[in-house]
Amino acid sequence: MLTIGQLARCHGLSTKTLRHYDSIGLFSPALTGRDNGYRYYLPAQVAELGRIVMLRELGLSLDDIARLRGADDETLRRALREHAARLQGEIEERRERIARIQRHLTPSEWRQTMMQTPEIVTLPAFRVVGLAWSPQDEGGIPAMWQRFLEREHEIADARPGSSYGLCQPLPDGGWRYLAALQTAPDAPVPDGMAAVDVPAQRYARFRHIGPVSGLPATFQAIHGSWLPAAGLDAAEGIEFEYMDERFLAPDHPDSLTELYIPIR
Repeated sequence: MLTIGQLARCHGLSTKTLRHYDSIGLFSPALTGRDNGYRYYLPAQVAELGRIVMLRELGLSLDDIARLRGADDETLRRALREHAARLQGEIEERRERIARIQRHLTPSEWRQTMMQTPEIVTLPAFRVVGLAWSPQDEGGIPAMWQRFLEREHEIADARPGSSYGLCQPLPDGGWRYLAALQTAPDAPVPDGMAAVDVPAQRYARFRHIGPVSGLPATFQAIHGSWLPAAGLDAAEGIEFEYMDERFLAPDHPDSLTELYIPIR
C-alpha cells in the first residue's frame, strides 16, 4: 500500500490537498490506521487520483468531478464537451469586455462625452415599419438589426437611403426597440413586423460619431448633462436614431448617427 506522501508525489500534489479531498468525500484512503490515523492507498487508486487531477487541470470544479465519479467514458466525454462550450462562452464574453475597454481607450470613444449643444427641430408625424425587440426577448439589438437587414426588402413604399432605430415607451412602463424604415401611411406590414406612427414632435437633435457600441454612453451624456446644460427637459415619447448615407458601418469610427430626443 502507498502512504499519503507517496501518492501525493505521484501527481505532484500536497498531502494537504489529499486530506481535503478525503474530508469532502471526493477521494478517500483505502485504509486509515486505527492507532496512528495514517492514510494508506491501494495501487489502483493512483489512476483514480490521476483522473481527478486531469479533470481539475481542465477546469472542472470539485463538485463536477464528484458527480462524474464512476461515470462511464461516454458520460465523461459529454461532460467535457459541455464544459468546453461553457469555456468558449466565457472566452467570448471576456473578448467582448476587452473590446469594450479598448473602445473606451480610443479617442473616438472619448469624444462622445464632449459637451454638445443640441439643434432644436420640429418634425411632422411619420410612420415606420420594422422589427421589434424588447428586453425580455432572446438575443440583443445587434442580432435583431441583422435579421431586419435580411428582411427590409419586404417593406413596401419605404423611403430609400435611411433607417430608424426607435425606442418606444409602452403603457406598462416598459419599452421596446424597433429597427425600421419610414413608409407611406397605408403601407402593408409584413408578417412578424410592427408599424409605429410617430406623432409630430419637437426634438433636440444630437450627433453620435463612431461605432454604435458607443451609443449608450452618448445617450447617458445627453440625459445626464447635455439636455440640462441646454436648459431643456426631455418629454415622454419616442426617441430615435436616424441613419442615412453618413452612417458608414456599425463599427466604423467615422459613422454618423443623428439622435432625436423629444422635448417639452
